[in-house]
Amino acid sequence: MKLSTLLVLAQALAIQAGTYLDKYCSASVIDLTGGDYCPNGLSAYCCVDDSKGRSNKYPNFHTCHYLNDAWGDDVSRDCNNEEGRIFCCSALSSVAPSLHFPGSASYINQSTGLESSAGYWSSLESELLPACRFTPANINDLATGVRILSSNYCHFAIRSGGHMTWKGAANYDGNGKEGVTIDMSSMDTVQVLNSWIQTGISRNERVAKIGTGARWKDVYARMDPRELAVPGGRVNTVGVGGFLTGGGMHFFAHAVGFACNSVLQYEVVLGNGTVVVADSQENPDLWFALKGGNNNFGIVASFTMETIPIANGLWGGFIISPISAADQTLEAFFDFGETAGRGEDASGSSVSILFAEPPNGTSFVSTFITSAEGAVNPSILSNITALPQNSNTLRKSTLGAFTAELASGYHAGKRELFGMATFVNNLEMLKLSKQIFNEIFSAFDHVTGYERVYIIQPIHRAILASNEKRGGNNLGLSPNDGNLVWGTAVISWEDPRFDSPIHAASRNFIAAINQAAKRRGLFHPYIYLNYALASQDPISSYGVAIVQKLKNASAKYDPEQVFQRLVPGGFKLPKGGF
Repeated sequence: MKLSTLLVLAQALAIQAGTYLDKYCSASVIDLTGGDYCPNGLSAYCCVDDSKGRSNKYPNFHTCHYLNDAWGDDVSRDCNNEEGRIFCCSALSSVAPSLHFPGSASYINQSTGLESSAGYWSSLESELLPACRFTPANINDLATGVRILSSNYCHFAIRSGGHMTWKGAANYDGNGKEGVTIDMSSMDTVQVLNSWIQTGISRNERVAKIGTGARWKDVYARMDPRELAVPGGRVNTVGVGGFLTGGGMHFFAHAVGFACNSVLQYEVVLGNGTVVVADSQENPDLWFALKGGNNNFGIVASFTMETIPIANGLWGGFIISPISAADQTLEAFFDFGETAGRGEDASGSSVSILFAEPPNGTSFVSTFITSAEGAVNPSILSNITALPQNSNTLRKSTLGAFTAELASGYHAGKRELFGMATFVNNLEMLKLSKQIFNEIFSAFDHVTGYERVYIIQPIHRAILASNEKRGGNNLGLSPNDGNLVWGTAVISWEDPRFDSPIHAASRNFIAAINQAAKRRGLFHPYIYLNYALASQDPISSYGVAIVQKLKNASAKYDPEQVFQRLVPGGFKLPKGGF
């Protein structure tokens, strides 16, 4: 490669990187050898050898990889040395012993499933090996760690509960030699408070302040004895941070909309290590952006949430029906969505239905219902409770008990994916979506350890109206959209040889559902981030205007684009416009 070409690339890279190369290409570090020289305007880290076409000297491994974005494999080979591979972990030594390296018990237990605080739901995630795991104990540790990582251009991943299934969502794929995973599991404090502070003023409201590393079972264990709830995960092993920054669907959505609407205040570490508060008065644009904006703006250390009194407890549980009742179940589901969407549900009921047709077992329909007001068998659920039943677990109980029951139906440790589509509630479309699911995914029924389930849940007008009443969120949904349905494929398997074909089938499933809905005028573009396939683009589904607000917040609070460039996991903001 000619020097003139490299100069053009280096200059273009300098424009793209902005302040990064201003830091790294410092004249004070020029150390040229072997006849190399540094042209005017470039310093040693940007300097190239015109015979080898590669940089002469680098400040650290990840600056190397940043240059490699433009210069290619010649640079990568120079970077690939042991000193470079461990640089970022060594830089974090000031916050040890929160640092865990390959071979240590605290590092290895990421592969033990969600039974371990460091575990992952899907083996697609747990098998990834960063150079080290960083487990901050408090917000000061976290801020110091982020400042070190960003100032040294170190790539990292962020893990709250480890429930997202796709490879690299919350773990760094570094083959044990590069990258850092920030494991938030130690920042799991749950406090129930009688007041909170906003812009220096104490507000007398019963709130819960929740560390982002908590799981919802930790939250409910504190809330249930106080006859209080917060809008949280329906499966109690889900982590707080990812759930809330993805929007969050829950048992009380009829009253408060998505869970992110109930976050009064975020405590956030920005890309430069600065700690800020975001609420409706202080940094309100960041507060808005975090309501479904994922990990694109900073790392949320804690969430202050409104609480919901539940003195009457909840009523509900599983209804297990034979697969022969599938059509009757879909009819009851459709009727529920229409009735609840008209605002005729005084019981605050929720419904989700799972169709399981295992290749080597008994097929069944699993319907989970709740009445958030504690009403026993409310009339809006009468068609559902009248379904043919093999068994049921209907009773009055606590939020913690119901979410533990839902969690008991799912098992961690296999390769897994979600993929979802949204469409208007319509009986024909409901039946067709189930048919499409079976036609596509039954092709893998011969695979050992393979499981497939199709889940539907209503997102009706009453839920969407509650979003607007509470100031809205950044998800781009409106009650004018009508009564909607989320159709979600949940697929698990064991053999990595089937990774590619199963992912391809999932993409085909989503495309087929969307095409069928479009032909019938029932398509809706919204993609729920927490159920999205890795190849989907949930943030773009919020709409152009909201995406621009998110980009504006990103430019303001993360001007060096740490969370776009250094954090490959999570769903990123759409490219362009920065």
